[in-house]
Amino acid sequence: MLKRSRFRAYIVCVLALTMLLLPVSFAMGQETGSGIQDDELVVTTLDNQSGIASIQVLDNLRIPAGSPAEVKDGMGYNLSSVRNLYSSEAVVKKTGYVGIQAGGKTAKDLYYLAALDKKEYAKVKYPVSVKVEYYLDGEKMPADKLAGKSGHLKIVCNLENLTGEKRVLEFKNSQGQLVQKETEIYTPYVVSLSGWEFNNKIFTNIKAPGVAEVSPEGVTVNVQGVTQVNWTVPLIPPKYPAKQYTVLEADATKIDLPSCKIVVIPICPTTSEIDNLGTFEESFNKLYDGFDQIQKGVGERSQNATLLFGLAKIKDGMGTLSSGMGTLVEKMKMIRDGLSNSAFDASSYNAATGADASGKTPGLKDAVGLLKAGVQDRALPAYEMQKMILGLLDTSVGHAGEAVVEPSDTTSLYNDVAYLKAQVSGPQKQIITANIEPKLSRLSSNIKAYRDGGTIATGSGTMPFPASVKALEEGSKETLAALDKIDSGLGVMVVGVGSVGANGQPMKVMVNGSPGTIMYALSYMKESIDGQVVPGLDQLADGASKIGTGAGGAKDALTTGLVSLQAAGPTATALGENAAKADTFLGKPEGATGRVVYVFQTPAVDQQAGAMKVGAGLIALALILLVAIGRAPKEMFQAPAENQA
Repeated sequence: MLKRSRFRAYIVCVLALTMLLLPVSFAMGQETGSGIQDDELVVTTLDNQSGIASIQVLDNLRIPAGSPAEVKDGMGYNLSSVRNLYSSEAVVKKTGYVGIQAGGKTAKDLYYLAALDKKEYAKVKYPVSVKVEYYLDGEKMPADKLAGKSGHLKIVCNLENLTGEKRVLEFKNSQGQLVQKETEIYTPYVVSLSGWEFNNKIFTNIKAPGVAEVSPEGVTVNVQGVTQVNWTVPLIPPKYPAKQYTVLEADATKIDLPSCKIVVIPICPTTSEIDNLGTFEESFNKLYDGFDQIQKGVGERSQNATLLFGLAKIKDGMGTLSSGMGTLVEKMKMIRDGLSNSAFDASSYNAATGADASGKTPGLKDAVGLLKAGVQDRALPAYEMQKMILGLLDTSVGHAGEAVVEPSDTTSLYNDVAYLKAQVSGPQKQIITANIEPKLSRLSSNIKAYRDGGTIATGSGTMPFPASVKALEEGSKETLAALDKIDSGLGVMVVGVGSVGANGQPMKVMVNGSPGTIMYALSYMKESIDGQVVPGLDQLADGASKIGTGAGGAKDALTTGLVSLQAAGPTATALGENAAKADTFLGKPEGATGRVVYVFQTPAVDQQAGAMKVGAGLIALALILLVAIGRAPKEMFQAPAENQA
């Protein structure tokens, strides 16, 4: 009776595991060749704390005809037992291997179940970590504590691919150059959480939410009062994260959970995804070329025909212009002092020294002012005085033909001579007539000519006399008028050139919002160049440099991106190679090809209820198994040979 009970347990295990293995076999494809095929299904039962309760390996050996009488299967861990599940071939644990007496003339298809010694559990290195956590109303608790309780249930399954290793990939880039890229290569694993069944009488509001890039969303299907939840979790970096988790939430009443299975398969799944890497690479290359042109256009300050070089030249030119303007301002100060010396004191000017009491010399406008003052204050009054004196002389001399009166202080010489002439006769009268009167006549005429202009009489004749007092006065007035104009013009020039303040700098003069003098305009331009244009050019150069640096950084990033794109093919190849190498857990016969799949079973919350559920599904599972392996029922239910170490 005990043997029959064990037999039934083994059959249940085989049926359940084969159902899980079927899709894996089809997904991994059919192996070709005449060697031994060793397929392992590693079944790990988790305890209530997500630790290891047991590890069993269902090993399917397909042994071709002509193999040695004893096939030596690998035994990487110590086993507590090995059992041939439904055939009569001897399966015996030996030193370092499992011996199978299955060779011979005919091909064999053999299943045996191996259980690991509990002492070996700590040594087992799973490629994928599976940790299941249970929460009720937000409180974390062991699975067995949930039985019969009610509340909001949350089950979190934490998954992590642990196979990552640094590897240097070599490949050619788009320019045909050999490139090396260090990257972390994993063995690709896909985790299938399928067939998780929840009785709708116990569980409601069932959800399997996801979070982008860290947690996939589950697929829920309600069939005849039972909600099935399935997840497919590819742990295949770099496309999918190596570490992910699944979440199931539901409102539960008197919790009763069957054991659920988590299948871990080493495989690079083929999908209908369209490969756009070529298009991306072409776009990245164009983008790289664009940034390359930007970087080259920005260039360096010492590199001809670049933006930074041009800005540096403009800055140098502006520096030269600013320096020239500074020199021009100094020259304009000299011109300004030449036009009008603001420190010159005209009132203390000494004509003998040509300077004022402080030694300051006059500017041009100052000199014109001195000339104007000389004409207006000295020459013109002198001419007036000369005209007055000449008028007095003319009156004192008198003129011929005037009425003769008795001489006095106010009578003219003509009057007195005429009066004297009338008093004498003979030679005295002749002297007056021949000598004195002609001289008085010439003197009177010359005084008038000297005053008003005309001709001057001399002992030898007459001559024009243009330098009369009147002519000099009129000339002085004309000179004064011209000096006024010159002074006015020089004043405009002085105002236009500008003034210098006590600090020696041009004074600020603005007219309609613009500099109003030449010196201030030059100073304003120099200040603008030094204070705004040159710093602006520096900022522009710094900005251009940052653009160049940014373009260079973008080029580097694009190069890295291009290398990553170009490494996609070699990475996929490396993933495939790793997947092919992940072909055994316990070990395999020499020269055999192998495949390995891991199954993690969660504990049932109610063990008795879990066993009842498995028993109820026995017939359906048996039918699936028969379809899968094509064996007759009598072979299937034949009692297995047991060989325990």
